[in-house]
Amino acid sequence: MARVLPPIKFRFAEADREKYGDAWHVFDETELHGLRARELMILDAELRAELGLNVITSLESFLRGDNAGALAVMWLARRLSGEVDKLADFDPLPMLAEIVTVEPEVDADPPAMTSSESPAATPEE
Repeated sequence: MARVLPPIKFRFAEADREKYGDAWHVFDETELHGLRARELMILDAELRAELGLNVITSLESFLRGDNAGALAVMWLARRLSGEVDKLADFDPLPMLAEIVTVEPEVDADPPAMTSSESPAATPEE
């Protein structure tokens, strides 16, 4: 399945931290790809009942800058990490949250090439 949203991390606004914590949360859409159909249907049902969105349209809504999309993605991230807030009870300040795109990790010390992998290496005659 093609990715809709790049991985992000976010931290709740100062006013929300007592209720939701001050840790950074990561949302990586690929975590959804490993869920069973019925688990996804449960998430879809809750999102649809509260926001009129499903999982995929929530991600698209987030990309458009919609508050409903931000609320959905923040809730999904918490849900995937084991939090069990009902979406109806989840009410952070999404426009004041710190949200950043997660850059792919780059190996600081890539493995050294061996002489057989080196482009300059030629087979002995």
